Amino acid sequence: MKRVIVFFDYSNFHQALNRLSRGEFPDPKRFDFRGFVETLTLGMDLIKVYFVCSSSPNSGPGQQRFFDWLDGQEYFYVKQFERKSNEQGEQREKQVDVYLATQVVALAYENAYDIAMIVSGDEDYVPAIEIVQQKGKIVVVVSALSLLSDVLRKKADRVLLIDADGALNFDNYLSKDGHSNK
Repeated sequence: MKRVIVFFDYSNFHQALNRLSRGEFPDPKRFDFRGFVETLTLGMDLIKVYFVCSSSPNSGPGQQRFFDWLDGQEYFYVKQFERKSNEQGEQREKQVDVYLATQVVALAYENAYDIAMIVSGDEDYVPAIEIVQQKGKIVVVVSALSLLSDVLRKKADRVLLIDADGALNFDNYLSKDGHSNK
């Protein structure tokens, strides 16, 4: 059985879900992350889920409770970074892409997985993908078509789309009552 690690770029994934739901996805508790990961890794040996995210001091206690809850779920490891303000006072995500890419490469060199699933459409992961493919690893990218970089799509061994008509319909993982993550 192939060993798989799932690497979530939460900011990119949240942006995809927000676009796909036409701006109606402000609450991550409405999405069944465990069920989504189970579907992604069906028939594989799930090793770990790296859920990499950022927050700001004014994100509110609800977001932190969600991250803490998810971190307590089997297989999930949540790594948070603090958002930084630029000169214009805008909050920017820092270190997330580099941390995730570093983990993808480091764990490939440790032979911790056979398949890396990168849940993001961000082109920044291309160099990491090229390195781990040279180590004989398979890379699957999971993204919404609207956020999927052409370069990333071409580099991945396989692409799974979460669009309504994609391989993974994101609607299947949304709760109607706002409490998918039991």
